[in-house]
Amino acid sequence: MILDMSLEFQYFILFSVLLLVPKILQRFSLPTAITALFLGILTTLTLGWFQDDQLILMLSRLGITSLFLFAGMEVELDELKKDAKFLCIHLAQSIVLTFLVAVALSYIFTIDLRPALILSLGIMSPSTGFILNSLKGFKYTEKQVHWIRSKAISSELVAIVMMFFVLQTESVASFTRSSGAIIAMIIILPLLFKFFIKKIAPFAKDSEVNFLILIALLCGVITTKLGTYYLVGAFIVGMTAGRFRHFIEIEKSKNFLIAISFFFTFFVPFYFYSAGMKFPVEMLNTQGAIYGVAFLAVFLPLRIIAMKASIWFFLKEQWQDNIEITFSLLPTLIFGLVMATILQDRFEVPPELVTGLLIYTIGSSIIPSLFLKKAPKEAYDSSFISHQ
Repeated sequence: MILDMSLEFQYFILFSVLLLVPKILQRFSLPTAITALFLGILTTLTLGWFQDDQLILMLSRLGITSLFLFAGMEVELDELKKDAKFLCIHLAQSIVLTFLVAVALSYIFTIDLRPALILSLGIMSPSTGFILNSLKGFKYTEKQVHWIRSKAISSELVAIVMMFFVLQTESVASFTRSSGAIIAMIIILPLLFKFFIKKIAPFAKDSEVNFLILIALLCGVITTKLGTYYLVGAFIVGMTAGRFRHFIEIEKSKNFLIAISFFFTFFVPFYFYSAGMKFPVEMLNTQGAIYGVAFLAVFLPLRIIAMKASIWFFLKEQWQDNIEITFSLLPTLIFGLVMATILQDRFEVPPELVTGLLIYTIGSSIIPSLFLKKAPKEAYDSSFISHQ
């Protein structure tokens, strides 16, 4: 059914519903990102609005790039170095486990190793930006927050590198071209930021957020054109910006990240809404549902056991916090959606596997909230993806 309304009125209804309804449903512990995702699916199934709409597409791109810009700026290399011994062991375990899962998936479903690795990354990789912005929605101690941050950030760093190599090893030319572009970004971005800080920022007050968002979007588009994804370019921009104190400590703001978080609070819902509109409803079938349930039944316990084991053997002093740390690192919503999109667009895999990954992704992002203590009501974070 397609209602006969002007496009302007359709946008008004969309903005009203998308920015308010998910927050209202938070009181029932329903993650707001999941609500936005289902609103996108519902729109496609019932109204038929915004099919191939360029405005929604651009808003969704701003959402994903600003989110990974934020995640990149949260990376504190000095902090990671302090915990280097434990994190290296944790990451080695994660890499081996991800590869073994990929081999198993390749054998079981008779698919090539490259798409099996993408599927495995979607299953095993926590979504750092998603997790970090949910921290204030639950009751944590400072030590718990520290380890959740460290493990999530380090895991995402490795997952992004693995994703890049998987997508770019199809040919030597592709790998060389993409690697050269990434290296160029790493070299040019610091020079660009220094120029901005010295020549532009003093005469354009409060322009830092806009500048970083635009650069993150540009680099995201570049990495997408190279055959990776928006998150790679945006994450590199965020990591580079985090090295400049100007972007962290601004006179009018004690925490520059607050400004970035307010930006993606508005735009991230459009990413999930757009993802919902692209949800392969035609792929929903009994086989896909079985795969999704099987993934949840097998891989969630596997990830829980692996994380508990790493804490028990290498971080025993934090064992009393193992439930909070472990379950906080389970959500895979953003990474899962990205990997599902890549599988659908780049590889010839059974559509039931994509459906199974999407069901697993949604489930893994809802289940943790059932086991974690909610923060006091007055302490709840106002960000869009809190309460995960």
